[in-house]
Parts: sequence; C-alpha cells; structure tokens
Amino acid sequence: MESEYFDWVADFELPVKLAKTSTPTRWQMGRITKVKVRVHEDYEYGTIREATGVCSAIQIEGPSPGQEAIAKVKLQLSPWDDPTVDAISMEAIREMDNLAKLTDVHCSSTPAFIGRAHCVQGDDLYIPGGYIVFILMERLPGRDLGCFHELSLEERDEVRIAFLKALWEFHRHGFDHWDPRRENIMWDNAARKCYILDLEDAEDLEIKGMGTDPLYELSAWDLHGKASRPAYDHVDDDPMIPPERKGGWTFYDREEMLAMLMRRVTQ
Repeated sequence: MESEYFDWVADFELPVKLAKTSTPTRWQMGRITKVKVRVHEDYEYGTIREATGVCSAIQIEGPSPGQEAIAKVKLQLSPWDDPTVDAISMEAIREMDNLAKLTDVHCSSTPAFIGRAHCVQGDDLYIPGGYIVFILMERLPGRDLGCFHELSLEERDEVRIAFLKALWEFHRHGFDHWDPRRENIMWDNAARKCYILDLEDAEDLEIKGMGTDPLYELSAWDLHGKASRPAYDHVDDDPMIPPERKGGWTFYDREEMLAMLMRRVTQ
C-alpha cells in the first residue's frame, strides 16, 4: 500500500555514489510497497517522528544499467525538540553503518550495501529543511517469513536450520538483532537459504565469539511452531524445538547445535 508520505517517490531519479568505489550512478525509484512510522528518541536531541518506506530501484546510469536494488526511504515527519537541530535519526545512521560493516566483512546472510543519499525536504513536504535519507541495498531473492504458517513441517524444519546458519554468521561478526520476528527474515526457497533484514534494529556488540541458544532464538523469532505465538508459549512447539532446561542450550559449535536439532526430528 502506497502512503501519502511517499506519493512523490515513484519514478524519482536518485543520484548515488557507490559505497565501494564512489562511482556516480543514477537510480529510478519504484512505488513504495511497505511503510512504517516510528518515534525515535535521542538522548541529546529529544524525540522525532520518522516514516520509512521500502521500494524497488533500478540503476539507469552507471556501470550496471538494469541492476535491481531495494531502497529504504527515511523521511523526517516532526522537528527535534530543539528545532535548530538538523541531524538525521540514529536509526537511519545505524542501518547504514550496519549494512556497510557487514558488507565489508563479506557477510552472506545480510543484504550488501550499495550506497546512500541524503536530501533536504522542500517546502511542499512535511518538514521543510528536514531530512530525506535513501539507503540502497542488494535485492535478495525469496520472500519474508510472514508465510511461515503456510509451510509444511518438513519445510519449517528446513527454514529453521537455514535461519540458524544465517544467525550464527550474524553472531560470528559480533551482531545481534533487537526486532526479532518472522517478517525480518527472508527465505530463498530455491537456494534453501535465509537472510536477516531490517538492520536499523541490529547492533554491533563487538563480541566475536558469542554463543547461540537455538531454543531462545527460534522462540524469539517466532519460529518455534506453525502458528504465531509469544516466545514463552511452548504448548504447540514443533518436534525440532528442544524443551526448556536449566542453563539453556547455548552452543559455541555450529555443527553440534544443528546436529542436536536434527536428531530431534529423526527420533
């Protein structure tokens, strides 16, 4: 559904310098398909309302004409508590920084960062002089796991294994995610691979050797059963999900973790 906030985006042509090479390119924006509005708090500047829209983008000038990407458009909707402040939100900064860091370390489980652009709103938008931030990233194959309830038990087990492989890599690079939910996971059915999305809510903890608890993570991301349920509800867990136990199920060896889960399926 297109939002009134972004009715100007479709067919907008955006100049972007590629993150890796600073090569100038131009991209044509598509129609906004997802919108969310959030209130962000900053310890220094106070609070702000920000709308985020997601659309496709196509490179029309540059080294790879026709290349497809995903664009996130972040639009300032209200002034900071101090109206003289012209900073962009920490959430926008965090998403760009996280994408760039994970791309630099060749993480295969998150979108590659393509580039960014920062514009100023004109008099016909919500906050004249306010920010508009465009974040271009790799277009990933597949669909998000809002469809998880439609999958068979065998498919759900495959997804869980693929997701834990992606999350393990994410953790190995020191990152964790503070908005775990099905919609923030992309499932590529053809490659049997998962990707982790929406990195404005991720954080680089700079802990390279953190373990992974499959019961905790699968429950937090709402992958513990067919129907969507709270993380603490284990009444209808699928057989792959281990029972709660004192001390948890934290693993520091990925293959040991996956083998334990697969044994539960074949018991």
